[in-house]
Amino acid sequence: MDLLRHLRFAITIAEERHFGRAAARLDMSQPPLSQGLQRLERRLGVRLFERDARAVRPTPAGDALLPRMRDVLEAAEGFLEEATEWSSEPDLRVGIAADVEDRACRAVEALGGLGVAVSPLIAGSVRLVDAVRDGGLDLAVVRHPGIVDGTDARGVLTIPRTICSAGGRVAPPGTDLPVVVPPRRWQPAAHDQLVDALRRHRHSGEVIEEADLMARRALVAAGRALGLGGAPDATGANFPLRLRVILPVASDRRRDLPHLRAAELLETALT
Repeated sequence: MDLLRHLRFAITIAEERHFGRAAARLDMSQPPLSQGLQRLERRLGVRLFERDARAVRPTPAGDALLPRMRDVLEAAEGFLEEATEWSSEPDLRVGIAADVEDRACRAVEALGGLGVAVSPLIAGSVRLVDAVRDGGLDLAVVRHPGIVDGTDARGVLTIPRTICSAGGRVAPPGTDLPVVVPPRRWQPAAHDQLVDALRRHRHSGEVIEEADLMARRALVAAGRALGLGGAPDATGANFPLRLRVILPVASDRRRDLPHLRAAELLETALT
């Protein structure tokens, strides 16, 4: 559990006395805010707020603990600011969705001209969104669609893809082999959208979930599965990979890094 983030949730709810207004102020939707508060209450073992149809009010325990929550949050923010001052050459921490595959190296190489060291993280999109939101990454490339509340999400990038068999050949319509794809947990909404698209284009929708890129390629090479790649030809259906670059909200960005320029370079490299 991200204690500092959930303390910020509780403080904002206490100040706004309304979940909708608190969510808007935090630049996120209401369900993740409510879920975060519930996790905090479970962690502390106390109920912090009374809720009814009209308002949200702190419980006696909530009233007693809110000043301590503010102290903890202010101390943590002060610590992070002081630690940042000791870093004379900060790294640009960049997340790349593992689904990007071969374009990941191209994207990281594109940041070489920024004049700062780059620390890449290749991971599933859900993890990357959490890391950007919580301050662990300075920007990331994630799959779309997916939940990106609490971040500054840029426009959607589209990379055409079709179903391919061994050797990168476009698979004919109606091929029965399953399609090997990254795990659903990496970005559930995008995964489900892909399965629906497969079914609409005369495929069973059967997939094999495999996290390792080389294992996915080996399954295709062995004729055990189909892959996604290349560009559709005149007969090939399009199953595009949709991506977005996300950044922390402006108030949470590190002032000594070129976030927006880095985002532009990533978008150019990916498309």
